[in-house]
Amino acid sequence: MARHFIGSAAVAALMVGSLTAVAAPAQAATDFANCDAMHKVYKYGVAKSKRAAKRQVRSGHYRPAVRLKVYRANRESDADKDGTACEVTA
Repeated sequence: MARHFIGSAAVAALMVGSLTAVAAPAQAATDFANCDAMHKVYKYGVAKSKRAAKRQVRSGHYRPAVRLKVYRANRESDADKDGTACEVTA
C-alpha cells in the first residue's frame, strides 16, 4: 500500500513540474521603427489574421506572416487599415 502511494505521489510531482516548465511567460512583440526594419524580419509584412493574409494574396500582394501580437504592436504601420502592416506588392 505504501509503494502505491509513493508511486502516485511521484507521478503527481512530475506532472506538476512539467506543467510549470511549460507555463513560461511569452516574449513581448517587437515594435519596429518602420517598414524597412519589419521587412528584415518579416519579408512580406505581418497580418493580424489568416483572413487578412488571404485578402492580401487576392489583392496581388505576397502572403504576409500571420502574427497577431506583432501586428498589434505595429498597428500604426497599417496605412490602409486592411489588417496587414507593411504589405509588399507582388
